[in-house]
Amino acid sequence: MDKPASWKTIAASYLCKHPYLSVRKDTRTAPGFESHDFFVLEFPDWVNIVAVTEDNQVILVRQFRHGLEEITLEIPGGVVDPGEEPRLTAARELAEETGYSAGEIQLLSSVSVNPAIQNNRCHLFLATGCRQTGGQALEGTESIAVQLAPLAELAELMETGAIHHSLNCLALNLALSKLSA
Repeated sequence: MDKPASWKTIAASYLCKHPYLSVRKDTRTAPGFESHDFFVLEFPDWVNIVAVTEDNQVILVRQFRHGLEEITLEIPGGVVDPGEEPRLTAARELAEETGYSAGEIQLLSSVSVNPAIQNNRCHLFLATGCRQTGGQALEGTESIAVQLAPLAELAELMETGAIHHSLNCLALNLALSKLSA
């Protein structure tokens, strides 16, 4: 089997630079290929949390998503701050978005979001033994409604498209597999 070409960057420049999204244009070349421009979306890592209460309710959130211009049903999540450990981000985001704290948080997986054009990872966590310990502490751009759903209804929520965010579905399926083992 032939080895795929590994591309060498010969020039790079930013078309947009922002703390939450930068767009970089790389000019690259590889043996047997002419130089070509590739575009990379640089995002910080983020976390998604499947949070389960002590009585087997899953903590979900409803919020407006600008890309789709609609309110979606999702699991809590958010951006990993510079220097922050993803597990601490998971605990922080769960508390901020929902007012719940977990008894235990375990990593399910860390996945590439879209390695063709993005450079970040999403860390998927399972939080169990969750209890409401306070109120929401939302950021200025967040409007989030908390909704509980029985753990037994998660598969149906994904199958019907009520939950349709791909990374959320991956996290939920990993969590369901771990919880049923």
